[in-house]
Amino acid sequence: KGRGAFLIPSRKENGMKLNESGFTFNGRHCRRDMGCWWIEKDGHQISPEVQRNEYEIAGVSGSILMDGATRKGLTFSGTLVMAQEPATQTEAQEKLRALMAWLDCGRQRLIMDYEPGRYYLAQVDKSTMWSLKNWFGGELSVTFTAQPFAYAVAAQTGTTITDGTTGDVTVQVDTFHPAPLVLTIQNTGSAPITGINVMGGKVKLDGMNLAAGKQLTISMEAPIDAQDGAGTSYLLYAESFTPILLNAGLQRIQIALTYGSGSAGAKITASVRGRW
Repeated sequence: KGRGAFLIPSRKENGMKLNESGFTFNGRHCRRDMGCWWIEKDGHQISPEVQRNEYEIAGVSGSILMDGATRKGLTFSGTLVMAQEPATQTEAQEKLRALMAWLDCGRQRLIMDYEPGRYYLAQVDKSTMWSLKNWFGGELSVTFTAQPFAYAVAAQTGTTITDGTTGDVTVQVDTFHPAPLVLTIQNTGSAPITGINVMGGKVKLDGMNLAAGKQLTISMEAPIDAQDGAGTSYLLYAESFTPILLNAGLQRIQIALTYGSGSAGAKITASVRGRW
């Protein structure tokens, strides 16, 4: 090897290419933006551990399985190896500080190169260690703690335009787990929208005043909310606000609207990011 070049382990034995072995976090790619190779440690989790509502009853063999379950978070561990070997420990330390400023940013999107169409919500919480034990140029151990679902980077959408009090919209959902609905209602008429009823009252807002030209976004992605374009929450108008999760397939979302005086009209867009 010459200075500044690392011998990266071959990935041919498992079919993985070098351009599939990095990641993007907080909008930056580990190799292209931060100058580091990512070496995965002991593989990666595909699905989270499931905790089911399971109960043991005295005197009864086995257990009783009830409806419902929760999923634990995922862990992605590995090491970052600098593509250009630092000449001194001082130079290495400066680079390490830049890397930690990038990683220590709370919960952000984590996109693995081998799955560019999906992202995890992850953060780096565990301590990181710089070591010369395995690499002569040094390596930085990193562990990402991720939420239990992978989300589609590109949302699937459906749109309808109505000049009346109803405006059903359909969307083709590609997902494994039920996916949260995001609904955007834009007032295209002259009358203010005073009420919204989604899917038979799962979400019902009343007494509001969404003026002409304004829009309201009802989001079932955490944290769930209903906000206008200025970021003002409309939850104070909620008579009901039940989380709406959609299964795979063609889904129809029924919306009923009430208006003040003037002409009615709305553009309604349903958006869904699949979950795996």
